[in-house]
Amino acid sequence: MTIDPWHFRRDQLADQVLSTLSHGPAQALSLFAPRRAGKTEFLVQDLVPHAEARGHRVIYASFWQAPLSPLAVLLHALEKSLEQGRLADRIRTSAWRMAPKLKLSAAIPGTGTGAEAEIDLTRLKGEPPPDLLFHLDDLLGRVSRKGRPTILLLDEVQELARSRSNAPLVAALRTGLDTRRDGLKAVFTGSSRAGLTAMFSNREAPFFHFATPIDLPMLGKPFVDHVVAVFRKTSKRDLDPERMLDAFNRLHRNPYFFRLLAQTMLYDAEHTISSALEHVRERIAADLGYPEAWLGLTPIQRETARALAMGAVKPFSRVFRQALGAALGDDPPSAAQVQAALRRLERLGIVDTARGVWELEDPGFGGWITARSEDRSRDG
Repeated sequence: MTIDPWHFRRDQLADQVLSTLSHGPAQALSLFAPRRAGKTEFLVQDLVPHAEARGHRVIYASFWQAPLSPLAVLLHALEKSLEQGRLADRIRTSAWRMAPKLKLSAAIPGTGTGAEAEIDLTRLKGEPPPDLLFHLDDLLGRVSRKGRPTILLLDEVQELARSRSNAPLVAALRTGLDTRRDGLKAVFTGSSRAGLTAMFSNREAPFFHFATPIDLPMLGKPFVDHVVAVFRKTSKRDLDPERMLDAFNRLHRNPYFFRLLAQTMLYDAEHTISSALEHVRERIAADLGYPEAWLGLTPIQRETARALAMGAVKPFSRVFRQALGAALGDDPPSAAQVQAALRRLERLGIVDTARGVWELEDPGFGGWITARSEDRSRDG
């Protein structure tokens, strides 16, 4: 894999995760971080090389906005892992690009198909066929290895909880991992706390208490210094490290957006740190659809989200509801009305209670809402 000079290596974290899986009591970890906070980059560019250097086979599958069903994504990843080479080699070749048809490495029980049979991945929709769940279990058995267990990296796994039709797949995956505890380890990642909670903390869920939860640690000054150094080496220009650290904090310490800031100044030397920051904020709002999401909310939903973004707590309290009524120019809403607004915001992925309090799930959206509120206050 080509080395990315902008990549900030997290070797110590990779070693900690790998040691926990290899020598600790946990068979699986669930890793949370917001979207574009560096989860996938950490998995592919840090954890994978460390694991493969120690003799582990690594299998990666992402369920984020996948064009095919979760079963198709998982079967493709497992089948391709049987080919020779490291994960980086499979990424570099066409095997990484998911073709519509997949050649199976073994016969599907009960169908009479041979080892060279193909299945059309585009037709795997709805509830998974039992015969392919048997094949999935067979694949898990074949990739399992004791001594140096195979590590499954399942990215954005909360997507499996979005449809009830995925329940048999989730149950089969849990069974496959449970029966091969010494030969298979897993890292589940998610960008939705509520989604991960539904997967691992719901008593009725097959993965209830299966994985040890951890948060991807936020990056700090060493990361900023690394980006500043790469910028200097690439452009022969210097950036003020302290002002760049301030810009990083203003971008909620999001590494993807911060690199975008540096690259904006790299491609346009006329940009200052301040102007590039404003440019990146506008691009974030447009790319993530903040204006459209805001316009799609009712007045009470907007004011509830605004209050939470600005640090308000206890949304069912009289103080919160009175402030909400004042913002709406009406009587204070009832606790039931506030609850209905919160539940709608939760279904839209705007707020959650995964940490025990109601809060904005995306700090970037919260910052965008706060900035709009400040602009409105200045305009009178």
